[in-house]
Amino acid sequence: MSDNPLYRNGLNAIQTGVDDFNEGSPERLASAVRNLTAGILLLCKEKLRRLSPYDEILIWKNLKPCLEDGELVFEKVGNTTVDVWDIEERFKSCGVECDVALLKRIAKVRNAVEHHYVEDSRLIQSAFVDGLRFLTSFMPDHLGADPRDALGAEAWESLIEQKEVEDALRAECRASYQHIDWPPVLQEAIEKVGCPECGSHLVKQNDAKNTVAFDATWSCAACGHSEGNQEWAGKILSEYFAAESYMAAKDGDRDPVDSCPECGEESFVHDAEMCLSCGFQPGDAGECSVCGEPLGLEDYGESLCSYHRYVMEKERDR
Repeated sequence: MSDNPLYRNGLNAIQTGVDDFNEGSPERLASAVRNLTAGILLLCKEKLRRLSPYDEILIWKNLKPCLEDGELVFEKVGNTTVDVWDIEERFKSCGVECDVALLKRIAKVRNAVEHHYVEDSRLIQSAFVDGLRFLTSFMPDHLGADPRDALGAEAWESLIEQKEVEDALRAECRASYQHIDWPPVLQEAIEKVGCPECGSHLVKQNDAKNTVAFDATWSCAACGHSEGNQEWAGKILSEYFAAESYMAAKDGDRDPVDSCPECGEESFVHDAEMCLSCGFQPGDAGECSVCGEPLGLEDYGESLCSYHRYVMEKERDR
């Protein structure tokens, strides 16, 4: 075990978080997720510390280049250490492979708790289960430690117990929409992104008898947030396609998600040729009154295709 304070403090914070969670009062639940998040971020900083060529330089948020005896080095500016976004960027640049999405979800729950009084432990439970999943691979792969040995059997078994509880709740949630006939990408987005408010994956359909995805009303069993499919899908698809949208913008390609001309949500998925909020498809736009070709997404609300609109405008301007 490393004797560095970052490492020891990270483990202690997670252990304290588990104790807070097990105590269960609203005040201790809020403290639980704060300690969990702080502990995991400290372990991430410990990885950056170990990767630092000198002076633990990679754990500091603001760096400036300077020359020291003719050699380019970096110095820290201020005393602020890296946050979740910085950790993601530095892990990428240093080739550290881990599930940063789990980190973001844990931090999202922490942020939600900071702004709301929490009485339902399920929201906090989801963060601890994500923490378990993150530590299970991160500690052996990047810190050379067995998380059960490092955290202690009691704390680790408590985390395992919470995972078993959440797995059962997830199964109940999935059962609520097992009969829906829907585009696979919509189901994947709902299950991967989870609740747009708190990030929990305990998402269920309010009416288990409904079989039409676009008629569904979704709710989060962790925080209670509830919305129809149109609003829910409109909020989660940007996150689901974030990486692809970033690469498309970088390479000058078309964004995989567009604004739907029917419902206005940013949820028209080009590969699916459908709006995943309301079910609109380009074929619903009709045909060009001149050539009979199907009108595209950009032609919605028009009677002519883009080519014949161009011809008509050119003739009109003569």
